[in-house]
Amino acid sequence: MIRVCTINDKEILEKYLQEEPYAGAILAAIEEFGFDEKFQTVYLDSEKRNLDTEGEQETEETVKGVYLWFHKNLLLYSKENKVDIDFLEQMIFMAAPDCVVGRKDNVNIVSWLLTDYHFKQSDMNIYTLDASLGSSDISSLILSHRR
Repeated sequence: MIRVCTINDKEILEKYLQEEPYAGAILAAIEEFGFDEKFQTVYLDSEKRNLDTEGEQETEETVKGVYLWFHKNLLLYSKENKVDIDFLEQMIFMAAPDCVVGRKDNVNIVSWLLTDYHFKQSDMNIYTLDASLGSSDISSLILSHRR
């Protein structure tokens, strides 16, 4: 299930996003701008599972991916490369991003939706699908976070 994140999701996002630079850039944007800015929307793809431990019902939530729409750019991160292509297809149909940024395997999945975009790799292993040859706000956010 994919949903728009709120402040209530911050803890689960922090746990999931602490390992890679791409994930860290999403976390940095959340820390800088929060969840209520009009130019930024964070989506969480997760599964909830009911656990029965010692007679008590508990729910465990497993994160499959995080999608950050930042201005007109998309930054995506999925540890196990479980990018939800149906969700992205719907979002791209509503408003195609200027740039898609993320880990190579994650970005590669999106490339078939955006066939007229340019696939690029920076010397810092940042992979992008770019509609234009210019730079984007999200790339500078990633670069500033990685330093």
